[in-house]
Amino acid sequence: MTQKSRIFVHGLKAHADDMWACGLLIASKPEIEFTEIVRDAKRVGEATENDYILDCGMKFDGVRFFDHHQFESTDDVDCAFSLIAKTFAPWTLNDTKFGPILERVRVQDNFGIPAAENKFGKSSPWLASECVLVALFESEPLKIANMLAEGFRNRLRELNEVKEAEKWIKENSSLETLENGLKVLVIKSSPFQAGFSITGFNSACNHYSASLEAGVVYGWNSDGSGSRTLFRTRAEKNVDFTHSAPENLIFCHSGGFLLIFDPADEAEYRKLVFQAAGSEKNLKKSDEISEKSEL
Repeated sequence: MTQKSRIFVHGLKAHADDMWACGLLIASKPEIEFTEIVRDAKRVGEATENDYILDCGMKFDGVRFFDHHQFESTDDVDCAFSLIAKTFAPWTLNDTKFGPILERVRVQDNFGIPAAENKFGKSSPWLASECVLVALFESEPLKIANMLAEGFRNRLRELNEVKEAEKWIKENSSLETLENGLKVLVIKSSPFQAGFSITGFNSACNHYSASLEAGVVYGWNSDGSGSRTLFRTRAEKNVDFTHSAPENLIFCHSGGFLLIFDPADEAEYRKLVFQAAGSEKNLKKSDEISEKSEL
């Protein structure tokens, strides 16, 4: 039988930390059906042994009570969000997506908006949407918390896929160092036909190529065709694919970091990389030397 639980938080003005904490708690407890979020600290006495008390109650036991207001206000003092994260979802602490959000919320909740703005700046991709969510959390807390919970679940699924995708890339790629010194990671078969999503594969590819210091990745277009892609990685700034001219061009990003084409032959990508790096003359000289040596 599924356990049914409620979450108790403080009332009046909702805060980002109790909103995020509720979402992460729900995401971390898939075996529990959360039926209500009670926004009234005065009703904490109604809580049963199945319920959770967040950001109020003046108690932390790592089981049901997750308040931080009784702790000394030091630089690293927790908030309800970070207490839930450390207890039930430590993967979020260093996650590139949720880690920065968690740290900003922790600082803002304990030391105020000016302190958070001083440390992290006055804007972030989350701030505008977070303000809307917090306002909605006051009137529909369970609905908003469930929405955030799904975001956490999606991120965890994505991270698991990235691990699988990186393992797949290691087994289905090779690293080539060209005559101009550029390292190209060559993906040998289609990751999308292998079942990986674009987001998961790209994240894994960026991480793996960085570990090899590859400046360019030669991969597969995500449309399921035989089209291929060349894209510049963060390790390389001097490659611009608007300088490349494939025989069968499909798309080239105006920023110069992405090129999609139907390959005329297996080696065309090498020519395109040299063009992008302004090294095509060196490639021609290399080919001429190679031809003379063969004669």
